[in-house]
Amino acid sequence: MYCPVYKIFQKRKSKLSRRITWRVILIMVFFNAFVVAAVIVFDLGISRVESAMRAQTIINGIGGRLLTTLRTLEVTGINNVAEIESHLDSPEDVYNALEHEIRLNRSDMGFYVAFEPNFFPKEGYWFEPYVCITDSTHVERKQLGAPHHNYFEQEWYKKGLSLERGTGYLSDPYFDNAGGKRILFSYVRPVFDRKGNRVGVYGRDLNLDWLKQSIADEEQKVREASLLADGSFDDSFFVQVLDSKGKKIAGSETLDAQVIKNILGQESIGFQEIQNSGETYMITTKRFGHNGWTLVVAQHKDFVLLYGYILAVIIIFLMVLSSIVVIFFIWYGIKHAVKPLLYLSDSAQEVAHGNFDTPLPAFRHNDEVAQLRDSFDAMQQSLKRYVRELQESTAAKASIESELNVAHSIQDSMLPKTFPPFPERNDIGLYAMQKPAKAVGGDLYDYFLRDEKLFFCIGDVSGKGVPASLVMAVTRTLFRNVAAHTAEPRHIVETMNTNICEGNDNSMFVTLFVGVLDLNTGLLRYCNAGHDAPAIIGADSLSCDANLPIGVLPGYLYTLQESQLSQGTIIFLYTDGLTEAETHTHEQFGEQRMQHIISSFSGTPQQLIDAMTLAVHHFVGDTEQSDDLTMLAIQYKP
Repeated sequence: MYCPVYKIFQKRKSKLSRRITWRVILIMVFFNAFVVAAVIVFDLGISRVESAMRAQTIINGIGGRLLTTLRTLEVTGINNVAEIESHLDSPEDVYNALEHEIRLNRSDMGFYVAFEPNFFPKEGYWFEPYVCITDSTHVERKQLGAPHHNYFEQEWYKKGLSLERGTGYLSDPYFDNAGGKRILFSYVRPVFDRKGNRVGVYGRDLNLDWLKQSIADEEQKVREASLLADGSFDDSFFVQVLDSKGKKIAGSETLDAQVIKNILGQESIGFQEIQNSGETYMITTKRFGHNGWTLVVAQHKDFVLLYGYILAVIIIFLMVLSSIVVIFFIWYGIKHAVKPLLYLSDSAQEVAHGNFDTPLPAFRHNDEVAQLRDSFDAMQQSLKRYVRELQESTAAKASIESELNVAHSIQDSMLPKTFPPFPERNDIGLYAMQKPAKAVGGDLYDYFLRDEKLFFCIGDVSGKGVPASLVMAVTRTLFRNVAAHTAEPRHIVETMNTNICEGNDNSMFVTLFVGVLDLNTGLLRYCNAGHDAPAIIGADSLSCDANLPIGVLPGYLYTLQESQLSQGTIIFLYTDGLTEAETHTHEQFGEQRMQHIISSFSGTPQQLIDAMTLAVHHFVGDTEQSDDLTMLAIQYKP
């Protein structure tokens, strides 16, 4: 290690040591100068956090009970409305259903159903049956609907009637001049008849006593746990509940109008300072989405910071002592830990610049830094191997890609690509396209004319990539060779099946459709080998036996079928890459979308395939193609 480089390292080490020493001194001076102020601020912050947590706890408690009440109302409301809706045959049945509900929920003030005008013609324009418990045994029935109690104009009725089935609404408190004769609030739901029509609003009157008592209990708990228990500063902490319009529902104190406006303008306030009646308060609020009510917890600023100054002295002492100890150990640890890291840092810079053979420093101690050095050495060797292997794999990949491009060109040249294929003839129109999912694919199509007959086929080899492309090439060659000597589609398919089955060690198969169209008579003779049935435009659908794909079973006997084509008929053949094209959510294009395009199509074979290609592209978007796609359209025009 005694070399000029080592001396440079020594110089750097000395500078780093001095910098750390001065930084520790500056930290100590800074800390000693501001420790008192920092601790006071920190302690006051803790007091604020504690007050904020206290407010949030109260909101969670009262709000949780309110939400529990709402959920209970929702659950029981579903059952109550269901029973009401099953007793709409007569007013008496409605009263009986309401009485049943009030007896099950004796703590509630009353139940009612406000019906749409003239729902029960004999009951008149307004009909609002209402039941309530007058004593421990007696249930009183009332009919509240009347011109002086026009519930159609009430907010709870309009809101309840507009709701969807299965949803409820808790109204703001209001004075009930008909049933309860006091301030209350109602839980309402829409009522539907058996035909699904809205016929009225189910309601459940509730009082506010439990909410007021909950607020009083929370305020008392806080005062008993503080210096405010003597009641001399009752306004230093209070809780309120405001309705959706800012009116006080429950609570002991009053908030200024501007404060209420600010509260209603926000969904919630975490812990915010406001001025109320000339005093500074910290408020926390939460709005309940079911009905727009807002729960407010207000704490006077002096109350929030009450214990902050008391705890400041204790916390200052503990902070000063712990800070001194921490600073000492940080300084000592950095001083001894930084030395070897400087050496590794320089070596790392060399490796980062590509000098993978840079020697690493050696250390005496077998500690974490030495282990880091060994790990860095292993990483250095791994990088060298990785770069070498990456170069080799990149070259191999480039070679494979070049070969695949050549294979793609060869395969592409095997399929006919000239359209129109028979420009000298006006009795046949034909267009085709093929798009492999990889560089090479397993789909094929082919066609040619012989003896005034159009021979054509379309097929799909099992699997993808190079293996499928080889089988595809063999299949296309077999079709050309066999079809050159016979015009019998079944014989063509059976001969191809025999040849594909021979030496098929990989058990690959091909779905295939072979057709022979007599251009003089329009007679289509065809044989299907497990392929999707073609779609027909301008004629009835084509009956198509499934049969087995070729290459599955040697000697299999395929069926021959015939169909007479009329003028202008288009035969549309395709592989499953069309119907099974998928979006990123794995939704498939499907046969229904294909048939929708076909059912409204009128045009040439090329226009049909272009329209189908565009529809698939719009459906899958940027999703990577998962299967080969091939389409062939033939139009008979005698």
